[in-house]
Order: sequence, then structure tokens, then C-alpha cells
Amino acid sequence: MSREESYFLTPEPKDRHFKFALGGAVAVEVLLILGMVWFGKSTPPVKPVKPKQHVMAVQMVTLPQPQPKVMPPKPLPKPVPPKPLVHHVTPPPPRPHPKVVIPPKPAPVPLASPVKTATPRTPAPKPVPAPVPKPIVTTPSAPPPMSPQQTASLMGRYVGMLRPMIQQNLQVPAALRAMGLSGKATVEFEISPAGKLIWAKVITPSPLSAVNRAALAAVQKGGFPPFLKKMPKQNTIFQIDVEVGAGSSS
Repeated sequence: MSREESYFLTPEPKDRHFKFALGGAVAVEVLLILGMVWFGKSTPPVKPVKPKQHVMAVQMVTLPQPQPKVMPPKPLPKPVPPKPLVHHVTPPPPRPHPKVVIPPKPAPVPLASPVKTATPRTPAPKPVPAPVPKPIVTTPSAPPPMSPQQTASLMGRYVGMLRPMIQQNLQVPAALRAMGLSGKATVEFEISPAGKLIWAKVITPSPLSAVNRAALAAVQKGGFPPFLKKMPKQNTIFQIDVEVGAGSSS
């Protein structure tokens, strides 16, 4: 064989690689098929899985029945006032007019002869006494009312008269004199216009009960003068502080 023929008979390197790759691929594919067949025979058959049965819970619900619509009551028709009854009163028949009886004319009487009569004398009129004028009585006008300042001044003068009288009536207890104690109590009392005591009470007491008793006894002893001339003629309430102690007059 010549050199040129041997060149053409020997395959090229590229063709050799392709044949090797193709043969390797076929061998690998055959091995895969054989492995799959062997694996299928060695593995147990897979049991079919039953599909799970889904249980659905059904709850019966009673739907509320639709309530019937309550129609509002129809308004009652307004009462129609009854028509007033008209009484037809027949007027009474007119009264008959009274008959006027005209008396007949008297017959003419013949005139008699005049008789002369004596004319009586008319008495002379008595003189009427002249009216005596009545005396005019004039009532004295009421005095003008006093002002509050004047009334307060009169009350102050009267209270000034009461204080020394109450102090003269005061009897200081011996216990207070011995211990040298003193106190003051406010006494409220009512007096009539004639100076008579109506009632009396202690309204602001002293801590010492002996002082309260002595002050009340001095007012209750009374002997007050009547009201002044222009003072109101009505019962009046006064309030006076009475001092009771060793230095007070007995």
C-alpha cells in the first residue's frame, strides 16, 4: 500500500472522538435503562392512598321570622258637635186692648143764685225765728310723726333711767364678794307703757351662774317708771348689760 492510500484509510482525529463520544453515550443510556428496570423490580409496589373523606358539619339555623308590621292606629275622627236644637216657639197671641168706656156727658145743671157768704179772716203770719248758727268744732291736728333719730334719743334717755334702778335692785352674792369675782350678763326684758315688767330672760350669760341669777333677779324686781311723753305707747323690749361683782353696789 502506498503512503497516499494509507492516509485516506486512516480516519481523522475528529471522527475518532465523535465515534467514542457516541459510543459512550449509547452505553450510558443502556446502563440507565437497565438500572431503572432493576430498581423497579426491587422496590415494593406503592399502595394507592385513599383520598381523605372530608366531613362537613352542618348546623341548622332558624331564621327569625319577620314580624308583621304594626300599623299605627288610625286617628279617630273628630267628634262633630251636635247641632243645637232650635225650638220654634210660637209667640203668644196679642192681648186684647182694654176697652175705654167714655162716660156720658152730664146734663147741664141750672145755675142757682149766688149766696153771699162771709169771707173768713186770714190770720196774720207768725214771725219765723232766725236760725241759730251751730258752733264750729275744730279737731286738733295729729302731731307729725317722730323721726328715727328722735325716737332713738327718747329710748336712750329712758334706758339711762333704767340702769341706775337695776343697779340699785342688784344683790351681789356673798360668795362673789368673798372671792373677789365679777361678771357681766345681758338681760332682755319687755316693759309696758305704764312701766310694768312683762317678762325677762338672760340672752348673753356669764360663765359664773351666780352672776346670771343676780342680774336676772335685779331686773325682775321691777319698779320702773312709765314711758316718756313722746315715746310710742306700746310694749317695748330692752336689752341691758348688768355688771355683778365685788365692786357693784348692793
